[in-house]
Amino acid sequence: MEFQLDIRTLVYLFIFGNLFTGLLITFYRLHSPKDTASALFIGGKWVQVLFWSSILLWDYLPHKLMIPLSNVLILIGGILEITALMMMMDIFGRTARLYYALLTALSVTSFCVIALFFNQANLRVASASLSVLLYVLYPAGRLSAGKETPPLHRMTGLVFYGMAFAMLARFIAALFIDPEMGALSANMAQYLYYVGMFFMLVSGTAAFILLSNGHSYERLKRIATYDSLTGILSRRAFLLEAELKLALAVKKGRPYSLLLLDLDHFKRINDTYGHDKGDGVLQEFALTVQNNLGNGALFGRIGGEEFAAVLYGLGEAESSCKTEQLRMAVAETSRITGTIGYTVSIGVMTVIPRPHTSVNMLFKLCDRALYQAKQGGRNRVVRYSSH
Repeated sequence: MEFQLDIRTLVYLFIFGNLFTGLLITFYRLHSPKDTASALFIGGKWVQVLFWSSILLWDYLPHKLMIPLSNVLILIGGILEITALMMMMDIFGRTARLYYALLTALSVTSFCVIALFFNQANLRVASASLSVLLYVLYPAGRLSAGKETPPLHRMTGLVFYGMAFAMLARFIAALFIDPEMGALSANMAQYLYYVGMFFMLVSGTAAFILLSNGHSYERLKRIATYDSLTGILSRRAFLLEAELKLALAVKKGRPYSLLLLDLDHFKRINDTYGHDKGDGVLQEFALTVQNNLGNGALFGRIGGEEFAAVLYGLGEAESSCKTEQLRMAVAETSRITGTIGYTVSIGVMTVIPRPHTSVNMLFKLCDRALYQAKQGGRNRVVRYSSH
């Protein structure tokens, strides 16, 4: 006995499938930070619910109204979903925007010409299939290219290629094999089309959720790694990186210079000008130091107006020169901006670390040098010496 699945049954499945995923994702993102990609993807799902529902109304409303409406809905729904996924995968650049703008204009024009002058069902199916094929072919190529492509991107690209193959089969069948073929005709090309749409439904939703989780993780990782005010490493992240640099210095026998920097009379700045001005000073100070440290140096905010830096590979002479350069750069920046005068005191020490050397020990010793710089009148550099 030959089994043949009714196309209308498949349409109902897609209605409820998109309705379920639309509700699922809407509630999933309800309490998450709002972003454009998520809004587009959710909007695309709801538009697709309208599209599949509109197909069931073709027998009850004029075809001249419903068929163009359905094509507009699937065009909008597909554009929104593909755009959202490409944005979340960081491949929706200027070229992609131009490509889809031109493709949309051509798709609408071709469908209007067919509807007005060659109003045949198979030509409408062929036109719509070709448009969808070109829509999914671009992200398929972008997501599958390159050896460094993440597995999730590559898998999504393969699904897009599968959808493109189904659209190609549907286009050929409508144009050359079955002249009477319509949107609800039951044949192998149509079954391939609906299988492709099913995989797009499942894989698109899975990719969206996985990418959303990935973005949330990266956002939390950034919050934990970088100081929210100055944008440099937070205390915890700096200490972790400093330990790694220290281990590397021990392994290679390279010098390791630690700097502790403290803004002079910062409490007075806050009390006199307010905390907003104080925050501006911290941001300006951090940017000045970061711009003058050079590549490869670590720089982090330890707390309040206290900062630290690691100069890997610089000996005493080089680190002394760099530290004095930082002190002068801060004073010069303060003089140029002119709104609030501020200076910095710096404690510095350099070691050729041994296996028992710890960052915590170096911090304590370097803090003694910083204390001497403060006690000696501020706006100066003091090097720690065991003598």
